[in-house]
Amino acid sequence: MSAVRLRPLTEGDVDHIMTWVNDPEITGNIAAFSGHAFSRDDEVAYVRRTLASKTDLVFSIEESETGRYLGQTGIHQIHDRSKVGRLACIVAAKGDHGRGFGTGAIRLVLDHAFGPLGMHKMWLMVFRHNERGRRIYGKLGFIEEGVLREEYWHQNGWYDMVRMSMLAKEWAELRQRAPQQTP
Repeated sequence: MSAVRLRPLTEGDVDHIMTWVNDPEITGNIAAFSGHAFSRDDEVAYVRRTLASKTDLVFSIEESETGRYLGQTGIHQIHDRSKVGRLACIVAAKGDHGRGFGTGAIRLVLDHAFGPLGMHKMWLMVFRHNERGRRIYGKLGFIEEGVLREEYWHQNGWYDMVRMSMLAKEWAELRQRAPQQTP
């Protein structure tokens, strides 16, 4: 049994999101972070846009046994014709980092992406210096495609980004080898 479960994002998640969205220790690894604080109204608007979007599918992550909110994961920038989308995952509380919640959530969202959604490829961007993130994604089966030099301006400096991806056939091979314990 997985330590996490996913459920669709709702407007009721805004208060949970507000606990981490302005924490630079959490959002510092989100390349799209805007660099300014988000208000509750900003988050309500974001959730509403996301719920109405045809190119974004976001889930809240909960601990399986307790239902405790853990964070968000989703598929963004879905290109329907090519069946390609960008993966994102945030574990909200620093005390929950390193406990496998993010890995479990990513496995579930990949099962959904490559299963019912019929995606061909999932990709993500990670700061080049985020070795922990790159290692976790690598263990899950993501392949580094390349480095985008000085791609993002963040915290008064330019940062290189690493693009990583996984194909549906690669995920299927991993699942076939170890259906219960995909890396």
